[in-house]
Amino acid sequence: MTESNNGQANAQQTGFAGVTRKTLERLALPGDQRELVVAEVTYPPGGVAPLHRHPVGGVIFIVEGVAESAYGDEAPRQYRAGETLQDRADVPHTLFRNCDPHRPLRFLTIYALEPGRAYTMEP
Repeated sequence: MTESNNGQANAQQTGFAGVTRKTLERLALPGDQRELVVAEVTYPPGGVAPLHRHPVGGVIFIVEGVAESAYGDEAPRQYRAGETLQDRADVPHTLFRNCDPHRPLRFLTIYALEPGRAYTMEP
């Protein structure tokens, strides 16, 4: 990720087409190898993530829009602005999508991970 002159991270593409990710905060955790990361993620209208997984758990806070998510063989569930959901560690994230075909989905994702390690990985 590149940093602008004022220290703020620029938005960058994730591995998913049309999805942008902007790191808002990156804090070292005292006495720990990990850092706490807060990122803003935006999915385009109707955007869908491919099958993936996360190496650690995380929290997602929906800022704008409606997301639909499912892990493993569970039934999909919708989450609206102001609601949270939990990313699960090492469980296939079988569905994550923006339910609105006309407007973007925007959310914050918060997790603790070793610096340089990817939060979203292929299954």
